[in-house]
Amino acid sequence: MSKTAQLEIKGMNCASCVARVEKALLRVAGVQAASVNLATARGQVEYDPTRAGVADLLRAVLEAGYEASVPVEAPPAEEQARPLATPEGLRLLFAALLTAPILVLAMGLHGLHLWWSPWVQLLLATPVQFVAGWQFYVNTWRALRHGGATMDTLIALGSSVAYGYSVFNTFTGIHEQLYFEVAAAIVTLILLGRFLEAGARSRTSAAIRRLLSLGAREATVVQNGQEIRVPVDAVRVGDLVRVRPGEKIPVDGVIVNGQAAVDESMLTGESVPAEKGPGDEVAGATLNTNGLILMRATRVGEDTALAQIIRLVEQAQATKAPVQRLVDRVAGIFVPVVLGIALVTLIGWLLLGAAAAVAITRMVAVLVIACPCALGLATPTALMVGTGR
Repeated sequence: MSKTAQLEIKGMNCASCVARVEKALLRVAGVQAASVNLATARGQVEYDPTRAGVADLLRAVLEAGYEASVPVEAPPAEEQARPLATPEGLRLLFAALLTAPILVLAMGLHGLHLWWSPWVQLLLATPVQFVAGWQFYVNTWRALRHGGATMDTLIALGSSVAYGYSVFNTFTGIHEQLYFEVAAAIVTLILLGRFLEAGARSRTSAAIRRLLSLGAREATVVQNGQEIRVPVDAVRVGDLVRVRPGEKIPVDGVIVNGQAAVDESMLTGESVPAEKGPGDEVAGATLNTNGLILMRATRVGEDTALAQIIRLVEQAQATKAPVQRLVDRVAGIFVPVVLGIALVTLIGWLLLGAAAAVAITRMVAVLVIACPCALGLATPTALMVGTGR
């Protein structure tokens, strides 16, 4: 009998990364299916436990150049850092503060010809390129070391060509052909896109986690005629639970005695409380608006209706839509094709007699514009945000 394992995968930045990880997992003996979602950074693997184990899956992802672990329960939403306090936010802020004056100087250079402008641009662009953009080089090296190329390869190559050509022209005195603002803007805009993507993921994950906090913290269990206040986790199937007016129903169960109007809007969306009596089922985390009831617990913990809804939403986010699978297949070969087109663009313009500056800027344009970032992120992010809402 096959088993399904959930993996948390770090280091993926584009659909090409997804394709590499899926291929690595499918090469493991005993793996029957593998689906990796870029937006949630999760992988779902179906495998034969007699031929493979979770350790084999983790090792396969590691050998492909990425980090993998078994998912653990995320901290409550209120404990999360503020967006700009995250590493992504701080990196973006750092890059943006340095890129803004580069853009101003670059636009002013053509009209004012300030002798010091190229050197200031060089001074500002260097930390953007090699501090804020360091992750692109790291990810590119990791991919190349494992015989592949990703979106980060295009970003690193495009920004490095623009930066390197500008450095050369700065020291040789050709100050009319500087593209520091191009290199810095490439890095900053990509960081902005990833920051927004991380924010969408974080908000959706927080919304799902907040559902878990809707449940009751304690329950009143009736044992031998005595009422005992216990944590909701201590309630077992078959226990008798007393629920007073204004209290949340702690677990799923069936009313044994009493009448009540139960507000089930958090599950059904119905604003009018439903009348419940002996023999009627009630769901955990719904609110007893009036009446005193005695209920018998039928489902607790991960088996409650609320927990199952959350689990189904998470599974829906991890499952790929058909169009997403098509996009991933295209993106898997997209990067090498783009690199080839960029090289042809450079050589073609040079053969046509264009100046080196013109040929290089055309090549950089192909590298940057063709990045499959939106190609791989649009569908999974939209599905994730939609299911979260």
